[in-house]
Amino acid sequence: MTRRPAAPPTRPRSGALAGAIARDDWERASLMLLLAVAAAARALPPGTIDDLLALLSSDDAPVDGAPHAR
Repeated sequence: MTRRPAAPPTRPRSGALAGAIARDDWERASLMLLLAVAAAARALPPGTIDDLLALLSSDDAPVDGAPHAR
């Protein structure tokens, strides 16, 4: 029987994250969330990150002419 190589983890399982939070293991929980955000960012089309950062850095700038929802 041949073993397949393990696939690299692309995101943490929600049960692992929930367990880390339940144990107050905030370092592990934050690492899992960071890895998930990094995986999601890699999957975005080029230029999207720049647009997202510009949106997040401006509190009062409207998006496409729409007023901010507060």
